[in-house]
Amino acid sequence: MKQTIILTLALLALLLSGCNGDQPAKGETAPASAAEPAKPAGEPAKPVAADKKTVPGSTETFVARSAARRSTLTGFTRARNAMTLVSEESGRVHKVVADVGDTLGEHGLFAELDTTFIELDLAGNRADQQRLKSDVAYNKKEMDRYQSLVRSKNAAQSTLDSNIRAHQSALQQLRGKQIEERVLMERMKRFSLLGPPGWKVVTRYIEPGEWITKGEKVAELGRYDVLLVPFALTSAEYRALGNQGDTVDLTLTDLDKHVSATIARVSPGFDPQTRKINVDLEITKGDFEFRGGLRTELVIDLPDPGGAVLVPKTALVKAYEEYFLMTPDRQRVRVVLLGAAENDMRRVTSPDVRPGDRFLLNP
Repeated sequence: MKQTIILTLALLALLLSGCNGDQPAKGETAPASAAEPAKPAGEPAKPVAADKKTVPGSTETFVARSAARRSTLTGFTRARNAMTLVSEESGRVHKVVADVGDTLGEHGLFAELDTTFIELDLAGNRADQQRLKSDVAYNKKEMDRYQSLVRSKNAAQSTLDSNIRAHQSALQQLRGKQIEERVLMERMKRFSLLGPPGWKVVTRYIEPGEWITKGEKVAELGRYDVLLVPFALTSAEYRALGNQGDTVDLTLTDLDKHVSATIARVSPGFDPQTRKINVDLEITKGDFEFRGGLRTELVIDLPDPGGAVLVPKTALVKAYEEYFLMTPDRQRVRVVLLGAAENDMRRVTSPDVRPGDRFLLNP
């Protein structure tokens, strides 16, 4: 009985050891693990590749372009033209029709002088002309009468010659008085002090009742329908200004307005002290009061002397407090960030980056 129980336990142990073995029986397939899916029978196993670092992003590229160094110049508006109004005659000021800041009318009248004495001179001249006209008419009749008498041999030739001489003398005196009348009339016009129509009075020197002499200054006038802005430019700035075209953008800083200007004139020489070229810009249109003394700014972009370039903000890769650009073949190029630029661009510099080089836009 006891031997039968021991035999039974030995058989059970053998059966259990056959079901829980590590190796599957011949013709059986081991179950697939949860971490690795089962492969179809007969497919060769693929080799496992080593880990490889890749930089995510698109392959879109851009071309680095040269950065500009911005030069801001300041100037002030002034009259397009200016002049000093001077009296051409001496006399007492009768009236002044324009004050400082006023615009001269269509005739350009600024002031008038008293014309009493010039009118008396004209009256005397015209009286002399009337007398001489009478003498000329009388001498003409006498000359014609003596010509008849000389032809009939009833008068001497010398008497006729005297009459011809008297007639010619009276005629020359009449012509002289006529020229004198024209001079007086022209002087009469000068008693009205005139300037260019539409110009403004900048300074006024005279008052009604004041006596002024010939050649004395009476006013300073300026043309303010067009404004002039002078600038002193270096040779590089002058070349950059010419590259902007016919129209130049100016900023009126005091009014926070932008206007367009054109180059009015350029000095062929230069200032020996500053060694700069004098260039005048003119403003013809604008929604503001045209006057002198308005502060204007001219912005000129010059090539960067350090060789900096402009790149998009998205092209920069920051790592360990340094910045890099990525070439199309995924090579990093270290750059130095100089600052921001317009249109979300950045100014960078590097000995390995030049204008025209191509880099990834979104590395």
